[in-house]
Amino acid sequence: MITSCDEAVARLRAVPGLSFCARPLFLLPLLRTGCLSAVLSVEGADAGWAGEFGAGFHALEPVSGVRDHTSLGDGVHEVLRRIAAAEAAGAADGAAGGWRGRELALLPYTAMKPEWRTALAALGARLEEPPTRLALPVLGDKRAQRAWLRSVGAATPPDAVVPALDHRELRRRFGDRYVVQEPRGSSGRGTHLVTEEGDLREIRRAGRGPWLVSGYVEGAALNLHVLVSADSAVRVLRPSVQLTRVEGIGAPFGTYSGCDFAAPALLAPLALARAGSAARRIGEALAALGYRGLFGADFVLDGEHPLLLELNCRMQGSTWLLGELELAEHALPSALRHVLELYGHATGGEARTDPAGAVQLVVRHTGGPVRVTAAPGGGLHRLKDGLLRYCGAGFGLLECGPDDCVLLQLPSPGTVLLPGVPLARIVARHCLTTPDGTALTASGRRLVDALRAGFTLEPLDPLEEPLEEPADGPLAPHGAPC
Repeated sequence: MITSCDEAVARLRAVPGLSFCARPLFLLPLLRTGCLSAVLSVEGADAGWAGEFGAGFHALEPVSGVRDHTSLGDGVHEVLRRIAAAEAAGAADGAAGGWRGRELALLPYTAMKPEWRTALAALGARLEEPPTRLALPVLGDKRAQRAWLRSVGAATPPDAVVPALDHRELRRRFGDRYVVQEPRGSSGRGTHLVTEEGDLREIRRAGRGPWLVSGYVEGAALNLHVLVSADSAVRVLRPSVQLTRVEGIGAPFGTYSGCDFAAPALLAPLALARAGSAARRIGEALAALGYRGLFGADFVLDGEHPLLLELNCRMQGSTWLLGELELAEHALPSALRHVLELYGHATGGEARTDPAGAVQLVVRHTGGPVRVTAAPGGGLHRLKDGLLRYCGAGFGLLECGPDDCVLLQLPSPGTVLLPGVPLARIVARHCLTTPDGTALTASGRRLVDALRAGFTLEPLDPLEEPLEEPADGPLAPHGAPC
């Protein structure tokens, strides 16, 4: 059983690691510990990351020049296509390829897609993967998942699966506000709050049913990480309040806007205890099905009663920030434990569950397509006289003092931003929102205003269409070669 960070890192470094992710910051614990050699992503790494972590970052955004809503699957497929083109051009010029014959170990953030495997094989890379995981279709469809959650004793909001969206009938059944969800989606995509008939027209245009319709519950959104070990042990990890419905940061309903690991201290203790017990029961049920690794359980608190909304059976957008806390406490980061468990290596040690100062807030672009002509630099900043003052390099929470913040996920000047994409991610040790995660505090508002003031955004000419498909051309790695 692996219990120390040193032992975990030694095992994971035995073969150079490869991972796929929408944005590299989600892999920060694996990067900080030197476990990754190559990252393929949609968004590019922040400035200085390649030099700091010694990894090769291959991303779509730096070469397409557009930050849009490209999915992970489509983005990585395009990245691999470009790498193949660059490898073929190098072979034609007599240059040795950087991928052929290279042995890599997959350190999964999310499930491997067959087309990625095929593309890597065509490049000549030898990929080591975790043993085949059990297919659990019930966890991939929100409609089936909700029914399964109730079958194992979890309390959920009232819901129904409907083949057609009839506002009069749904309003009669669920009240003036209700939630409609598409069968699949993550980070809030495909989740819609309905208050009037017009909302349904937009949903019908976006996709086809049947849909999962739920009653709307006003309350704090709580997330718990749970680790299911290779020895079937279940450990409930640190909870966080999910930041949602926050005005002023450009996020539509249901969109993931960050989290706060200190805020649970201000919630009802009985609600937290009940959520922990429910998450453990779900973990035990998943263990019995053969599931291994991390999963996230999303609750909404109805007073002291937690209602389970859904599971995310993978690492989450908050796992990296949890890992920063764990590294600061000299504990084995959950992200490393997740990968080790997938490979069948049981990890030991009880994680801390006490609240801790760690916040991330995603600020999004509002308005039409624009080009970034000036942007704040990434790294460590401090707010002074209403302006963000750069204080030095910073890659996450570990560099952040109590009065500082770190800016991440910043677009480079020249990048075209489409509506709703992330403009930046603020990381801090102090709270930026109210305890329920639904409104900015005064200090949070000042920080967001200062962040936006640091950007100069140029509207695009109406005749200038944003790139829908990236232009052809080789994809140059940023950082160490793979």
